[in-house]
Amino acid sequence: MIPRRVALLLPILLASCGDDEEPAPVHHDFPPLRYDYLPPINLNVQRLETTGDFVPPTGDDEVADPSTGETLYAMARDRLKPVGNSGIATFRILTASTKRHHDTLNGTIAVRLEIIDTDGNRLGYAEARATAAHTGPMTDVRAAAYDLLKTMMDSMNVELEYQLRNKLRPWIIDQPTEPAPQPVDPSVKLPPPPVPPPPEG
Repeated sequence: MIPRRVALLLPILLASCGDDEEPAPVHHDFPPLRYDYLPPINLNVQRLETTGDFVPPTGDDEVADPSTGETLYAMARDRLKPVGNSGIATFRILTASTKRHHDTLNGTIAVRLEIIDTDGNRLGYAEARATAAHTGPMTDVRAAAYDLLKTMMDSMNVELEYQLRNKLRPWIIDQPTEPAPQPVDPSVKLPPPPVPPPPEG
């Protein structure tokens, strides 16, 4: 039998013991990151292929997050648009890693785009890489990794377009822009509009 006084104090003792424990992680449903709101990059190829041969790295310090690879593939589908009549653009993930060391997260993503002709010959390629780091206490590692991924993807969208225009410029098709209307010089007098002929009869 527990004495009445001890029973009354038990909830307080348990609460005080719990103060030293780390707070339980908060789980959220993070929306997938999409990039179809950004200007598309038109490629002079017939189709775009995304390879599925990427194997996420493993290790005790690796923060496993399959959405990193899914996000990179989604970026490729959102932004890389095949508009040509022949050839293939192959998008491949080289690495997608987020490592944790105490209160620090370090992320690295890298991709490669190859242009291949109908005979399977490689005509050119470009690679893009982005990194980011997060330092500080993490009550929710998944939330911190998600924010880190958003930061890396913002950099990747910029770096990928830069590398494509630098290394694969012949296969980039820019949309034609309409010429801006010329300003009217108020000092120039325009001829009056033609007067329609009077009706017959």
